[in-house]
Amino acid sequence: MQICLQPEYVSNFQCDGAVCGSKCCKKWEVDIDGATYQKYCTIEPRSERKKIVSQIKYKKQKGKFIVEMARDGSCPFLQSDGLCHIQKTQGMEWLSNTCTIYPRIMYTVADLLLRALTMTCPVAAKQALLSKEPMQFERIFIPAEQYEEIVRRATGRLPKLEAVLLDIQRGAIFILQNRSLSIDQRLIVLGFFLDQAGDFVEAGESEKIELLAKIYTAEDFEKQVPDMLHAIIFHPVEYVKSMFDLIETLYGKKAAFQGRERVLMRRVVRAFGLEQEKESLASLVEKYKNDFCPARDDMLRNYGYIFENYLVNEFFLNHYPYALVGTFVQNYILFVMTYKLMEFMAVTMVMTEEPKPDADRLVELIEHMASSFDHNVAFLRSVARDTLKRQKNVVTCMKNLLYAGEDYLT
Repeated sequence: MQICLQPEYVSNFQCDGAVCGSKCCKKWEVDIDGATYQKYCTIEPRSERKKIVSQIKYKKQKGKFIVEMARDGSCPFLQSDGLCHIQKTQGMEWLSNTCTIYPRIMYTVADLLLRALTMTCPVAAKQALLSKEPMQFERIFIPAEQYEEIVRRATGRLPKLEAVLLDIQRGAIFILQNRSLSIDQRLIVLGFFLDQAGDFVEAGESEKIELLAKIYTAEDFEKQVPDMLHAIIFHPVEYVKSMFDLIETLYGKKAAFQGRERVLMRRVVRAFGLEQEKESLASLVEKYKNDFCPARDDMLRNYGYIFENYLVNEFFLNHYPYALVGTFVQNYILFVMTYKLMEFMAVTMVMTEEPKPDADRLVELIEHMASSFDHNVAFLRSVARDTLKRQKNVVTCMKNLLYAGEDYLT
């Protein structure tokens, strides 16, 4: 038997296109691995084989087989009942690696398999995010022969150095689930933790990370938190500049805001009164303080568990602090900024929509933002490039993006 570490919600997940509208079967590129394509070439009767194989073309420039989508962008194998023709007629084992794995993201660390679900799947997002209890993890045992097949399909394999990943994630998830702190305060504590862990790795002292994680998860560690928070004096002007500069980088100037992100940008425009003319930075900061902050606080008071679950799942899913090729601090800065951008969009939705968005609507927004982060490499690279240019180090990132609270402003 082999061990798999995963959030408990993974065991409850079942793909059902009738529930989510088969979103993953529309307007996405679906590649077919060579072994699966060869299996399709053996399907009987011949008429069924032709029906399937004729919809798959080899793209030389990409070096792989691709399903040719219909004119409306949907997969040609998607049936009116929301189910897959291949799965229905041939069986689950005939699906390609892409279709079998999604929405699962899997990595191996040494002999351990890590598995979670991406929030781009509506069914997975609801299961993972709507629980009001802290996300729980479990170790399950998988028979060796099944494990080998799963590992063959795994998204990636992490180098041996990253065996310390488990100690880091254990400490990070404990911090992110500390409900005695606000989410921004948790992210500040997380920054200090990852900064110290990164120093150990750079000094060739990775063995010290296990002890560091134990320190941060000890009962008496709470006594050190106020000193950390006192060190971070929030700069609202820099926050507003950071968010609007990033939005301009991603979506274009002011409210020209065209394309599929139009709805998101209309909310930003309405929330900050940008319909008529370009606002000064000072007026944007005032609207941030007077309107945005109360809306954010109210949203997190009612739905903070959703954002906590998102952060925990994101940290585990994308194996932070190794998501980027870079330092622990750079990974932390990207983690904070992607969250703050998603939170920013959620708050502007709360500010501009009537009736106020409920939990399901917030999960839908997170699902949409996760699609940009997880499936749009150019988008994520733009976020990383813009963010790392502005937030030079861990303390600057904290002061510009994270609010320690009124008690820590003096």
